[in-house]
Amino acid sequence: MAELLTPARTTTADEPGAPARRALPTISGLATAAPETSFDQAQVLDLLGLAGDPVAEDIFARCGVRTRGLELSPEQLRTTLQERTSTTEDQLMRLATRAVDRLAPDLEAVGVVVTANYYSLGGPTLAHRLVDHYALRTDTDKYHVVGVGCASAVPLLRLAGQALRDRPGEVALVVASESASGFLCPVAPGDDKVKIVGSALFGDGAAAALVSLDRHAPGPAIVATEVQQVPGSLDHVRFSVAGAESHMEIARELPQIAEQIVPALVRDFLGRHGLETGAIDHWPVHPGGRGILDGLRRGLDLSSADVAPSASVLAEHGNVGTPSAFLVLERVIADRSPRAGQRGLAVTIGPGVTVGLMLLQW
Repeated sequence: MAELLTPARTTTADEPGAPARRALPTISGLATAAPETSFDQAQVLDLLGLAGDPVAEDIFARCGVRTRGLELSPEQLRTTLQERTSTTEDQLMRLATRAVDRLAPDLEAVGVVVTANYYSLGGPTLAHRLVDHYALRTDTDKYHVVGVGCASAVPLLRLAGQALRDRPGEVALVVASESASGFLCPVAPGDDKVKIVGSALFGDGAAAALVSLDRHAPGPAIVATEVQQVPGSLDHVRFSVAGAESHMEIARELPQIAEQIVPALVRDFLGRHGLETGAIDHWPVHPGGRGILDGLRRGLDLSSADVAPSASVLAEHGNVGTPSAFLVLERVIADRSPRAGQRGLAVTIGPGVTVGLMLLQW
């Protein structure tokens, strides 16, 4: 049985002669942001030209989403992905700075900035723009990651923790920002169901987190992380651009992967750290859609209460892609007030199909 790492945030040996234990990264701050405009599903159906289409209305009603933050208008929907580039980048920056400002952080200690969104058409990157906006140190390490999407929280936080090893005493700022408004297009009745499913799920949003190696930092420690790519699933989540159209394609196999493949990955991961699923107190799992959430609940033998924070995020915000896991973790902290010593396991599912696992301890 593997030794379980504890959240002792120190590199000092516990006993004379014992090897030093590395400090664990800690999520010392977390904040999210959403657009000022919100749409219910009936309004989105109308905007996309799907009102009255029975197939679309059924998909929109069953996907688990009630409302979504979006910055959509009929005029914008008549433009292409490329024509929206500057508007989309401005929105991503506005959402990102709103989330960072809600952290109310002292940014003088920031030495690493990690940013992400699902796709990118222009530059400079969001990381460069944040360094400039907040007048961060000119030698700040900057990393911008695209394409990780809904699985992003785990690799982004792991990258931040690794980067801090080379910058002792500093902190990392991790920012995920997403704009479904930047790629949603009208959907004609009779179009492929996968096109309608993507249109039913996604919303805009952003999240910002501070990561520290300071043993006195508040928040959950990141005990262990793992990212696994499911063989043969490369086309199951795809950002499709053809001519003047762009949309997300979500394969119907994803709920099956959530129910049948993810649980084995979770049990193997926990087993390597001397744990079983019963040792997990909080489950911030991916709010990818009702089918995915139900698949995770059944496969991991979780209760409705276990996944309630994820279901609430899905209902109120939709699937916001890259920031999704951060929104759920924020909801878990707000609703459940995790106590010292309790554990959480974040489970993310994104393009690839990639499964991210992150063991947390308060």
